[in-house]
Amino acid sequence: MPRSVPPAEPGDQRRTGGLAATLVGLVAALVSVTGSWVPSAWVDEAATMSAANRTLPQLWHMVQNVDAVHGLYYAAVHLWFQVVPYSPFTLRLPSAVGVGLAAALTVFLTRRFAGTWAGIVAGLVFAVLPRVTFVGADGRSYAWTTATAVAAMLVLCVAVERTDRRAPRAWLWWVGYVAVTLFGAFLFLYTALSLAAHGITVLVWAVRRWRRQGWAAALRPAVSWLAAAVLSALVLLPFVRLTSGEAAKQLYFLGPLVLDRTTLEAVATKQWFGGTVPLAVLFAVTAVVAVVSAVAVPRLRTRLPLVELLLPIVVVPTVVVVVVSLLVRPLYIGRYFTFCAPAVAILIALGLVCVRWKVVGVLGVALAVVLAFPRWQHQRDPGAKQGARWDEVAALVARERAAEPAGTRDGVFHGPLPGHANRTTEFIATTYPDAFRGMRDLTVTRPAVAIGELWAERLPVDDPAVPTDGVDRVWWVGVESRDQPRIPLAGLEHRGWHVVERHRAGGVLVVVMARS
Repeated sequence: MPRSVPPAEPGDQRRTGGLAATLVGLVAALVSVTGSWVPSAWVDEAATMSAANRTLPQLWHMVQNVDAVHGLYYAAVHLWFQVVPYSPFTLRLPSAVGVGLAAALTVFLTRRFAGTWAGIVAGLVFAVLPRVTFVGADGRSYAWTTATAVAAMLVLCVAVERTDRRAPRAWLWWVGYVAVTLFGAFLFLYTALSLAAHGITVLVWAVRRWRRQGWAAALRPAVSWLAAAVLSALVLLPFVRLTSGEAAKQLYFLGPLVLDRTTLEAVATKQWFGGTVPLAVLFAVTAVVAVVSAVAVPRLRTRLPLVELLLPIVVVPTVVVVVVSLLVRPLYIGRYFTFCAPAVAILIALGLVCVRWKVVGVLGVALAVVLAFPRWQHQRDPGAKQGARWDEVAALVARERAAEPAGTRDGVFHGPLPGHANRTTEFIATTYPDAFRGMRDLTVTRPAVAIGELWAERLPVDDPAVPTDGVDRVWWVGVESRDQPRIPLAGLEHRGWHVVERHRAGGVLVVVMARS
């Protein structure tokens, strides 16, 4: 790989680049955190809190059965909530920080090949990509896996460069590459697909160096990368075996993937652009311009190694998962590829700054902001996350319970969850625990913690033995189905209970019963 920056860059320029990265990172974090407290919690965040509410030994027990792919993130969230009080906002706050870090690293990576201005444009475009602004306000690991993915690309570039010129202790950068790669993969396994993309890049770099200086020079960084990749793969192998055995349980809701228009639209417009077609077109056009200019324009040739690094990251992980989903088992979900978003943003930036006029970059960023803003605005709606309005349900329950006579003992019957008929409103109680605090769960037979699962084992809907001893009121909370709440309410009425209140909130029916 040719040297990407002058060997003795002036200190003022280094400081300017660091300041630019810091400011862009702050802007990106601010874009993601703004309004992140508005949307209701949803199913993925309920899973996070179900896991994070456990002790670390209990969490270790759980990941042997389910969701090991998120285990490290759950442990981090558990520790986070030892420091700060829980709310949907504090759950999402670390993700905004992760987006800010990823944006700053995006600036550093781009600047290394194309200068500070290109880095600023890339970081700002990254900050407003709809996939980024979604994960920046979501209590899951994807913002941090994105940061690790950029860090891995940056460390790879430094490691290859130092190995090329036989710099002292270049091997330490390869150790860092392994560490960052493993950290990202343990946060979320799909990030490990970066290794395959990096392998293609290193091969291309090796071939070019071979043509100039022979095989000996080409093999040094290539062999170093191969050793790092093999070591990473060996460490990850037990983790891959564990998580692959849990995939069917975790991704039960995925139907067969068909290579049709819907799938192509999901990859081309929804995966990074939230269905915003003009933004996807902007990417396609600028990416082509970036590639052609790096190949054809002599003064831009220093950007070619960066293009060779970015294209495999954009293409390879998605292609691998789509092919596996078509041939073996459905595994494709668009947000799983958030870690590729920095590469998308940098390609857009390279297309925008291939001319000397900075106004083109300014206008390009402005266009990206205008195109992305409606999606950002929608993401900050109360029901933005799959239409969930669990906050309304929790507010209703809390308000009605506050009006009860002092000392009232409440029991709750968790009915079907909106949009997920095979799950229960235990999800809502997990993400809004204050509203349900002190309620006795009437249908649980074995708590989730005891069985090492995310969710409790429960009595069948038609079980007549739902225990109500010591309970003054029974709350049925859920969406109506063929059997619910008809069967459980009929059983309670047969045992001397009657309905005293019915409420609807957030698409959920709440029925309150008292003894006759």
